[in-house]
Amino acid sequence: MGDDDTGNANLADMLAMDAADPSEKLAAHATVLQSQMEEIAEEIRELIASQPPVALLGYLLGQTHIALMYEASESEELPRLNSQTLQQHQLALEYAHAVWSSEPDLPAENTRLNEEEAAKLLEAFERLSKTTMLYCMASSAASRDPERPNLAEMQFHAKSSWSLIRGHRYQVLEEEFFRYALRPHDAALRSAYGMNSGQVAASIQGIADSMRAGFSNAAEGMMQRFEQVNALVDVTGDDLETVMKALAVADDTFMSSTADLMKDMLFGGTSNLSRHTEMTQPLLEDLCFLPGENTEFFGEGSFRGTPMRTLPARIKPGVKLGDEYYAPEPQFVRDAAYRAIQRGVCARLPYRDEWLKRQGAIAEEAFPVIFSKQLTGAVLHSSVYYRDVESGNWAETDLLIAVEDCLLVVEAKAGTMPMHSPATNFKAHERAIQDLVVKAYRQCQRFIEYLYSAAEVPIYRLADGVYTEIGRLKRADYRSILPIGLTIEAFTPFSAAAKELPEVVPILGNFPFVSMSVDDLFVLNRFLPTAGHLLHYLKVRQAVAGIPSAMLFDEVDHLGAYISRNRIDIDIREAMIEADLMTLDAFCEVVDRYFEGPDWDAKPVPSQSIPTTLARVLAALDALKPTGWLAMDNALRDLGGDARDRISSLISDLEPTLREKTQRRFMMDTEEPLQVWLCRIGHPPDPIEFRFGAQAACLSLDASQIRVLTLFYDKSGTISQMSCAIVSAPSPLQRDFGAIREKADWLKVKAQNL
Repeated sequence: MGDDDTGNANLADMLAMDAADPSEKLAAHATVLQSQMEEIAEEIRELIASQPPVALLGYLLGQTHIALMYEASESEELPRLNSQTLQQHQLALEYAHAVWSSEPDLPAENTRLNEEEAAKLLEAFERLSKTTMLYCMASSAASRDPERPNLAEMQFHAKSSWSLIRGHRYQVLEEEFFRYALRPHDAALRSAYGMNSGQVAASIQGIADSMRAGFSNAAEGMMQRFEQVNALVDVTGDDLETVMKALAVADDTFMSSTADLMKDMLFGGTSNLSRHTEMTQPLLEDLCFLPGENTEFFGEGSFRGTPMRTLPARIKPGVKLGDEYYAPEPQFVRDAAYRAIQRGVCARLPYRDEWLKRQGAIAEEAFPVIFSKQLTGAVLHSSVYYRDVESGNWAETDLLIAVEDCLLVVEAKAGTMPMHSPATNFKAHERAIQDLVVKAYRQCQRFIEYLYSAAEVPIYRLADGVYTEIGRLKRADYRSILPIGLTIEAFTPFSAAAKELPEVVPILGNFPFVSMSVDDLFVLNRFLPTAGHLLHYLKVRQAVAGIPSAMLFDEVDHLGAYISRNRIDIDIREAMIEADLMTLDAFCEVVDRYFEGPDWDAKPVPSQSIPTTLARVLAALDALKPTGWLAMDNALRDLGGDARDRISSLISDLEPTLREKTQRRFMMDTEEPLQVWLCRIGHPPDPIEFRFGAQAACLSLDASQIRVLTLFYDKSGTISQMSCAIVSAPSPLQRDFGAIREKADWLKVKAQNL
């Protein structure tokens, strides 16, 4: 399990200090910490503003590469910074962007970089980070409200996430996201920027690739040129200086490309939008601040220049330095670029209403489009209308997805970023989250209440002002109901905390609500390749959402926990017996590691450990989809490691015996009892024997019911047919109850002797 968050432990200590340190003292302490943050921020502003920007950018990026060198090891894995060091380096780049965006008069680039002064920056950022976290704890603990017992925890999560929201934007997926998100606006992008959506997406991927791998590519290129020059020295017999002068005269391309490589290595060239993208001038202008254009971040007032204000990089990820445009910090490019493009297009064209309309459509279509492979054969209903149970008025839900006995109720919302800072205006910040989360929750709640208002309910489509019935839904048909709120915004730390909002409780007491972002779906799509994978993950995700005061940082942590621990919700519930508040982290590493390195797409996707034979059974379930297949798939994926090994081993051992016998069977005493039949094609179990054996197994295991999986093998030994069933325990009134009881007793004795 991931490490418990130290900040939350300290927050819990503060909350426990009722008598010794009441809210007034905590508030006073928070005020002192706020002043300290402002003082450090001003110190940082002065240090950055006194240095030549491009040279300082190269210095800061160089410090990151030096830190990575110290992290290098003999393992095959790429070196990576620990989270604290990474946050410190990212914060440095974000503040450099903030100062350059706020200062109209920056030093000329021929000004000499003062490395002694520049070296003070990283130490100052370490102080700023620590002071900011202490402020988040003290100010949150001081905000306790008897009517909202979890308000302090909510504020702490919101404030700390606001200062740390970076690091889970996988740069290799930028083009994929932007192609999807910008495709509906293709004509408007052509008109505003002279670029179509694919070209804009490719350019954003280009700068992401440059910032991710540009330094190593430049170093490799310089080594090749060094070898080339040395080879010319050997061939010509001339000295190095003579060869270099000859190259300068004979090969302009060689010298100019070498100069570009030097810029990438030493002067922040890997962040240069002008050189590493095909962006047109209008697009560059809309994505980048001019020096001094941002007047809010360092403007007078509370939290001046601190992480508790809105960093300019959240608004526009780039800044113009000299004649060129730079995006110093890569993690905000996706988050800020999408809204910056929206604002830019709508400022240049009369397109605002159309943008919002089309944006809403892509959010609503995201699930079936991105998960098209997993949802093949699913029944989809979009823009479904029905009569609200309370008011009787017509209401709409965005999307219903029925997969076997699982129903997904999806509501899409398109908010606007950046949100208000939770420190400067927590109510407005919370209201923005409510607009994205609570409204979707209420709409999901309204539909599920309608579904449960009768044994069978009609659903309608609206066309030309007429409501036409398009189907009927029976609540008894659905073993699982998943209410999901989806937004175009990448705000997963906030959505992960959404369940702590007072209103967001399990719908009808049984269906916890899950909030996700569209960009999360692209990651999940790679790791959850089948319907069984996806829906089992969503089941676990929903179960965690239903555990109050237990929090994983974002969707990537949820995914990493699922890969590493499978039923992480069970682990959390057991741990929560002795805890009031739990925040888990570090689970994201298994996902982060996959996306690192130049060959990331060729690597196998990390997955849970599933024995080969059990994997074959799951693949057959996904391919054949017999009635009840999803519930059976779910039950098999619920099994822990030992149970997975055991069922896989039993099936493997019994498969060869079908050459002599037509049928074999076994049962497993798992949390959800299971019986498995292995049969030759054409030799199904006798119905009476099938029922008798299953009911005897129920009695032997003291279970109310048992799941029965029947596998049919063809002559080649391939599973070519399957059936899934649930058999209930026998009634004492059954005529053969005595015989069943006798068989059950025999099974118990047999199990004890194994």
